[in-house]
Amino acid sequence: MKRYKTIDMIRGFCMIIMVGGHMLDWWLTAEDYWLFLFLYTFLAPLGAAGFVFISGTVTFLSYQRNMLRPEASDKLFRQKLRNIYLFRALFLLIISFIYNIFGAFAVFGGDIRAIWMWNILQTLSFSFFMAWPLLKTSKILRLILAIIILIVNELILGFIKEHIGEANIYGFIYYILYFPLYLYPILPFFTIFLIGTIVGDLIYNLNLIEDKAERESAFKKKFIYPFILLGSVITLCGILYLFPSFLYYSTISATFYAIGVLFLFISITLGLEEFEIFKLKKSYRFFFYYSYYSFTIYIAHNLLFFLFYRQLTVITIWIIVIPVIIIMTILLRFIYIKLGPKASLKVGISIASFLLATEIEKRKKRKILEKETKISQ
Repeated sequence: MKRYKTIDMIRGFCMIIMVGGHMLDWWLTAEDYWLFLFLYTFLAPLGAAGFVFISGTVTFLSYQRNMLRPEASDKLFRQKLRNIYLFRALFLLIISFIYNIFGAFAVFGGDIRAIWMWNILQTLSFSFFMAWPLLKTSKILRLILAIIILIVNELILGFIKEHIGEANIYGFIYYILYFPLYLYPILPFFTIFLIGTIVGDLIYNLNLIEDKAERESAFKKKFIYPFILLGSVITLCGILYLFPSFLYYSTISATFYAIGVLFLFISITLGLEEFEIFKLKKSYRFFFYYSYYSFTIYIAHNLLFFLFYRQLTVITIWIIVIPVIIIMTILLRFIYIKLGPKASLKVGISIASFLLATEIEKRKKRKILEKETKISQ
């Protein structure tokens, strides 16, 4: 089965957008902060929303690849896969809480509410947990569920906004589901994650076609053309519906806008790779580092927060940001050569999850063996 390098490139690109966006958010002066807001309007879907979307796509493709393995018919093996998946989500959730605790005291002046914040790590971990039972369901069911969640989110948000900060059940619901609104609340972002799994499902089925000419034809008719059309329509609907609410992450307009932009982006980029319109080798390496070390970068780049806080203008910001990205890329390449997976938080989580799941599997096999021995005696 063909592995699309474009998917890794998109994930790396999304991470670069997030890191660059954070630098603009942190370093621009109050007078020049409009630049961040302007760029944020158009690039936000290719940052955090894109990262969540691609995570959904990759999750489904990984799940299906594992289901193709000969041992997938064995019950214990399937339980092991489930445990690895859930341990990854759990480790990511623990790391997100540690991240939030640090932020609560280092950035938010000891505001303990910040311990529960929908940063990208927390949003992803809950998305992983919630998606597991849905990976074996049909695309139609996941699509219907995504639409229902989106509608429910809009209804809850419309009511709960009036009770932000109140010490009652409504204020508590807001805190659990949306705190804070400007980050990545679970309901709209889980919708994006689910849509990502549907796209992964489509890519997987197209990838099963071995004949190159037949696969390219199917790719055009069933992926590129429909997604360009859908992406254009959904993006336009997101912008026009309750304009300008598409600027705010938690709204249905913003979710539509993000999904539409991502449909356009992934259909075009995957099409370029499928039809070999350009060589990916050099550009793939550049984005690969940001994909491979994505979680590591997300945590480590927060040290930049204190470097030029509210000191740079619309001119000086580029003099600093571009060299920082270049230096970061060189550093990541050096780290990859010298340390490889040892510096990747993502790989570390996978290894720890595998070891724990393997230990659980060994204990289950031991118990089964002991039980069979007792019966035979």
